[in-house]
Amino acid sequence: MRISIFPAHDDSAASARIRAFSLQRSLSALGHDARLEDAGPADVLFIQKRATPETLALARRAARAGTLVIYDVDDLGLPLWYSVAPTVLFRLLRVAHLVTTDTAGHRDLLLSDYGARAVEVVPDTIDYSPAGPARPDLPEGDLLRVLWFGHATNLPLFERYALRLAALQGVEVVVSTSAAAIAPLSARFPSIAFVPWTKDGFVALLQSCALTVLPHDGGENDRSKSNNRMIASITWGVPAVVSRTPEYERTAREAGVEQALFDGPEELGEVVERLRSPAARRAYLEAAQGEVWRRYSPEAVARRFLAVAVAGRDLPRAPAHREGVRELPEFVSWLRRTSPGTVSRAVVREAMHWAARWAGRGPLVRKAG
Repeated sequence: MRISIFPAHDDSAASARIRAFSLQRSLSALGHDARLEDAGPADVLFIQKRATPETLALARRAARAGTLVIYDVDDLGLPLWYSVAPTVLFRLLRVAHLVTTDTAGHRDLLLSDYGARAVEVVPDTIDYSPAGPARPDLPEGDLLRVLWFGHATNLPLFERYALRLAALQGVEVVVSTSAAAIAPLSARFPSIAFVPWTKDGFVALLQSCALTVLPHDGGENDRSKSNNRMIASITWGVPAVVSRTPEYERTAREAGVEQALFDGPEELGEVVERLRSPAARRAYLEAAQGEVWRRYSPEAVARRFLAVAVAGRDLPRAPAHREGVRELPEFVSWLRRTSPGTVSRAVVREAMHWAARWAGRGPLVRKAG
């Protein structure tokens, strides 16, 4: 099968690494002709999140030629508008035969609010290209280093937990995020050790810590996020302590580590204390790593993608739709559904995309490690 993959960003962005670049390598290893950003003939055209009017035109040509067009998305609402203008997405969803996404929560929103015709879950794979589960020497000693990592805009989810962790005896709170955000954050949170995130240096930083703490207990979009940081932490040999939210709770139960779930700062403190000893952390990894690898290894995710693509070839073609001024009422209704309470901000993002295009700068980009 020839598959043309268009990543959202370069491999400094986590989303592109775990949903496009890893997929291309794994499909090639399985004997398929998987190519990056090849606009030539293909059996499958896979567009990952970022799209422009040129991408839309490519998708239309591919659909007319009988190619299965898949649009992949792992953000919804305002975060998505960094990668695609609302008008482009509105039209692209009418062209795509199939949408793939990372969680059941995102699937349900895409079907109910975004008007996608068919949506399948293809989970995130494990980040940083592991060859298999790692089991580094577990940090010992009196100091317990506890890590949160992610984009700085998501740090508010962790703030109230950081205060609780800092109050625990013998705990050092470490945060890895974009270098540009560290100076102002360090001034606000002097008790936290901030470390710049780098793709090449992150695994060593991760393995220098005893635990990761990963909350997703914010709004609807936060609670719909995937388990990708949890499965990366576990696979690289660091137990993850996670909020009792849909994807984290499901994964903890799959992996047999329900004891790592917390609901609120007080329960977090109790979970960290239970995992303070190296023996407890070793037992966690022995329970979790094999199941996580079986479900989320690069090969397992590639095989899931192939199953979805083969089934998708039987999906009906999209019906013809009105475009231009005649589609405006339907677009406005769609935008209200996809951006509840934030329509004006979505319109601003639309204008910013077109201004950037006019200035020759391309689409807006917000990368996250």
